[in-house]
Amino acid sequence: MGMEVWIGVLGIAGTMLLVAVGLLNFTVFREQLRIAREQIDTAMRQLEVARKQPDLLLIQRAIDETSDHVRLLVEKPYLRPYFYDDAEWRDGGRATQDEVKAMSELMLNNFASALMHSAAFPEYPVRGIDRNIMFHLRHSPVLREVLMDTFDRFPFTGLSLLCLKNEKAEGVEADLHRLIDVEGLDEPEVRRRKELLRIFRTSEARSPIEFTMLSMEKRR
Repeated sequence: MGMEVWIGVLGIAGTMLLVAVGLLNFTVFREQLRIAREQIDTAMRQLEVARKQPDLLLIQRAIDETSDHVRLLVEKPYLRPYFYDDAEWRDGGRATQDEVKAMSELMLNNFASALMHSAAFPEYPVRGIDRNIMFHLRHSPVLREVLMDTFDRFPFTGLSLLCLKNEKAEGVEADLHRLIDVEGLDEPEVRRRKELLRIFRTSEARSPIEFTMLSMEKRR
């Protein structure tokens, strides 16, 4: 075989080798590109999860705050009728007055916290908590009684709770008049309750939670 033939064969072999190396490099490049794309997608998902994390935490907090009492009711199911079925406490029953009142205070404190978070953070699930609070206040005589007796403990959320407790504005005003006329109140508390009545009558607030927002803004 002549030299020219060998040179041709070697040239073809070299060309094929270059093509093979090029294809191999292209395959490696495509694999690296795929891995890079997957890493970018993973990073974007992680970023989205991180962005939503505060919202998710607020949603979880809303669930916890408005349903924390359920765990106790599982342990003491005889308390359930007082908060779900309009049952009034009677002496001689299985539940003691202290148990019923303690549960009422726990629920009201949790409801107040939920209302304040809802007023402070737009991401907080308002619709879920107001329905829950409204249900319990309208199906629990003892919860309503404790709210009225301890109204001074809810400086930011008291008016919102009264709105959720009552179906009509007339009921809210009647409650506020009763609260203003309570004997033994100091003058600052009387003024505060009268101011709540004024705010309720003159404010353009459209939802109970807006009254919590107004109260929190006034204290800043």
